[in-house]
Amino acid sequence: MTKMPNHRNFPFSGLQSRRSALLLATALVSSFALSSCATTPATTASATGTPATAAKTQAAPAAPTAEQSESALREAAISSTKTQDYVAAAAYWGSLYDRNGNDAEAGLNYSKSLRQIGSVAQALTVMQRVQQIKPDDAGVLSEYGKALAATGHPDQAEGVLNRAHELKPDDWTVLSAQGVTLDQLGRYKDAQGKYADALKISPDNPSVLTNLGLSLAIDGDLTGAESTLRKAVSNPKAAASARQNLAVVLGLQGKFDEATRLARADLPLNVADNNIAYLREMLTQPALWKQMESLDKGNNATH
Repeated sequence: MTKMPNHRNFPFSGLQSRRSALLLATALVSSFALSSCATTPATTASATGTPATAAKTQAAPAAPTAEQSESALREAAISSTKTQDYVAAAAYWGSLYDRNGNDAEAGLNYSKSLRQIGSVAQALTVMQRVQQIKPDDAGVLSEYGKALAATGHPDQAEGVLNRAHELKPDDWTVLSAQGVTLDQLGRYKDAQGKYADALKISPDNPSVLTNLGLSLAIDGDLTGAESTLRKAVSNPKAAASARQNLAVVLGLQGKFDEATRLARADLPLNVADNNIAYLREMLTQPALWKQMESLDKGNNATH
């Protein structure tokens, strides 16, 4: 079992509300999905109390060669994207983009693939150039906003995504990304409204439901979060993040047996068990929770 750090270094000490504890606890194994099939590396608490990533190895794709024609590269890039082999897709789209930095389609898809494999800083760099080529394109603005949100720039992302929504109001991915940005800004009810709008366009979408469930958890509604995430997980197209978010929400309610089973579905055994052990020990510190309750009362009294 992972040992917790002492109180002085305990990552949840000194927080201003229980909501902040939920945010940090959930961040151990998940993150908001900025597209329909985004996945994130699994994490666990290290001996110092900080998350440690457990990356799964993935076979490297055949590298694009200088001899390949543009049409062959584009065909391979499109095929890799359709099969959700984002490592290969990033290699092929990146090769096309390197050949022609003004190819907005290649740059856009290169950025999407980079985000899917966790190279969010590089994705943002690509989109900063692409949006200069097509500043009023809804798809470009959407991807640029998602890249900004993924790299922790929600203020900038909000404005960009609002413009994308104006240009393409029926795009559920934009609405979901707007929700993610609002959650990052702490505007949870506004975020949940965006997810509800996205679900009107794409009913029962597991990516949107996952984001909504995480938002509800951070907002303190664990019952609603559990119900929403169960609905997401029931969809065979749901990403691993849906199950991992549900595992955290169940763990935060003390439902450790089911939480452990879900955690083990996608993570290495030691990573899954360490995550659940971390939540279990967090919930067994009554002094900490009393401190948070008093802080909550104090904050409510000032509003």
